[in-house]
Amino acid sequence: MSYRLNLSDLKQAMLEASSDLRENREYLNDLDSAIGDSDHGDSIDFVFKSVAEAVEQYDDESHDPGAFLRSIGRSITLSGGAAMGPLYGAGLLAAGKAIQGTTTIDAEGFVRMWQAFASGIEERGGVKRGEKTMFDTIKPAVEALESAHAAGKAFSDCAEAMLTAAEEGMQSTKEMRSLRGRSSRLGERSIGHVDPGAASMNIFLHSFIGSILEQEDI
Repeated sequence: MSYRLNLSDLKQAMLEASSDLRENREYLNDLDSAIGDSDHGDSIDFVFKSVAEAVEQYDDESHDPGAFLRSIGRSITLSGGAAMGPLYGAGLLAAGKAIQGTTTIDAEGFVRMWQAFASGIEERGGVKRGEKTMFDTIKPAVEALESAHAAGKAFSDCAEAMLTAAEEGMQSTKEMRSLRGRSSRLGERSIGHVDPGAASMNIFLHSFIGSILEQEDI
């Protein structure tokens, strides 16, 4: 896959992801009502309101996408937002660090960015696949991106592979028993419900990647 993304592309993608997640607040709360405190949508809304504000206020003449992601990651982490703030914040901080020092992101940088994003969440949350969390969405998505990129596929094909895997990963949580958070107290009763964190991550990825796919030069 051959393309280059810049700071403007990432800012637009982040704004669209923030908007879509906030619009899905009630949907995410409804998912959480079955196995949690019915407030996942509220937490996401809080976090990504901070994201949108941070994007709008961001002003850095370096035009470095990595510096931008790190700045947004710090803003999220400091904003709070229950568990979601620190997790998304850690992911974006790691992603920014992985690509910092350039004005554009090429194919290799795009893969590194998402690898680091997933690793940041993994390390901050101490999570692994199969525990019924957001990681069950992001990890298979990144693995699909890695495989498609290694096969030399076009960006659109890499993106579709990533999003298909994210959707499948989210859906897979329905048959999992929760091993994390308040929902883990339900034991077997947590089976049969999609994890709200996995769902919000799926929305984030579809919106973020969808925005990039809309760019005229890709």
